[in-house]
Amino acid sequence: MVQRRGGDEITLLDSSIRTAGGAVVSTPLYVLSGVVYALVTSPAATGTFFFVSIVAALVLRPVRGVSQTLQKLGSEPSERVGAYLGLAVLFAVGYLAAGGGVATLLTGSLTRRTVFTADLLAPAGVYAASLALSMIVLSLLGAIGYPSAQTWLGGTQTGVRLAAIVLLDSLVTSATELLVVSAAVRVALFVPVGVYLGVRPRMPGRRELRRAWEFAKWSIPDQVLDRFSYNMPVFVLGVVATPTAVGVYEAADRFADFGATISWRLSSPLLTKVSGDAAAGNDYAAYLDGAITGGTGVTFVVFGYLLGAHDVVARIAFASARTAFATTVLVVGGVNILRGFWTLTSHAMEALGKPSVSFRTKLYGLVFSVPVPTLLGAEYGAVAGAAGYGVMNLVICGYVCYYARDVFGHIPVETTTAVHLTVGGVVASLLTIGVVSGGVPSSLSPTRVAALAAAVCLCGFLGVLLVVSSPTRVVARRAVELSRGTLRGVV
Repeated sequence: MVQRRGGDEITLLDSSIRTAGGAVVSTPLYVLSGVVYALVTSPAATGTFFFVSIVAALVLRPVRGVSQTLQKLGSEPSERVGAYLGLAVLFAVGYLAAGGGVATLLTGSLTRRTVFTADLLAPAGVYAASLALSMIVLSLLGAIGYPSAQTWLGGTQTGVRLAAIVLLDSLVTSATELLVVSAAVRVALFVPVGVYLGVRPRMPGRRELRRAWEFAKWSIPDQVLDRFSYNMPVFVLGVVATPTAVGVYEAADRFADFGATISWRLSSPLLTKVSGDAAAGNDYAAYLDGAITGGTGVTFVVFGYLLGAHDVVARIAFASARTAFATTVLVVGGVNILRGFWTLTSHAMEALGKPSVSFRTKLYGLVFSVPVPTLLGAEYGAVAGAAGYGVMNLVICGYVCYYARDVFGHIPVETTTAVHLTVGGVVASLLTIGVVSGGVPSSLSPTRVAALAAAVCLCGFLGVLLVVSSPTRVVARRAVELSRGTLRGVV
């Protein structure tokens, strides 16, 4: 059984380093999954799987809202985690049962209006149940003080799933098989982990119900908008465009989303830390600006890489839709610098009990952005999705900055760190352009050129930061210490 730590006792630097390490392992697997799915099946099957799985994730956002409540309140000192876990489990079971009934009644409408087919309904239901299970277990890990383990467990799940799909290549030929394999892997991993954690679900009392409602009444709609805002182009393209357009956009988004995904991963230990400190009366202002600004760092290097290598990546991933993929991946990669910032800032505000602010910002972003792919998606496909994604993030980031002044008293940006990241991104971009310019005319394959450019880009970015940024050197030294400690423990 895992021993619980209070949320106010977690060291943010150590937790963030461990989380970032897991993200560096898990995010490439997530990024590559779209390409692997397309190679094993087809772009159309991959697009259908993405649409179904993303719809399931959206429909289950109320479960995510309650599990987020579990992590937020469970991370506070002296709270009964088992009561909030019991509430999350009861809500998930009831919600899945009700959702299954509604989906059965709407089968005809779903098959007429979307890429759903009748044979996908049962696999989608199984997939949804496994997804709800993973949401609760991951939030429980954060609640008891191990947010970094969320990333490592999620990465393990992605890696095992990709391995299973590759090994079962001859059997996995459609979206149905992709859904079934994904659900089976989740159940096989998350059930044993949930049992091992040793936290028993308990019936919540009036106090827990009242506290949970105060947070969840905003957390639930916020989580719905969070998922819809992230995948809005896919939802819209799935209705107005083709499965291929969905597949091109989602594969490009997963590739360009590397940096923003790491920022999202880092938001979990930030939420746990700020929540615990605020509840215990400890100061969180000392680390807030640096954690939010530094947490966006990988988005800078990803955009720098894409500026020089977007066309090479397009040749590898979607040669049949090269221009659309290259344009989409470049737009999304640039906009994700803003997404990384507002994601971290929003989670910090949630940690202070302000999920209503996060809800409002995403609502405003959707109001301005949904018309873009709706009107242009049929003609421009994935590129229209990228344009809508860009508009949405610009609006959300603007409103997050506006509300941050009320919640924190200022916009949580550490100017010096932001300048260092910008310089590192520019250097990384120039190095990438140089490698691609020399590698493309040579006999090297596009895959080798892309890999070499990525290595040079990353080394250049890190080299610049290690020279000019003292916080980067502190993080690097602590990362080395933690790595040595882990290796000694293994040995």
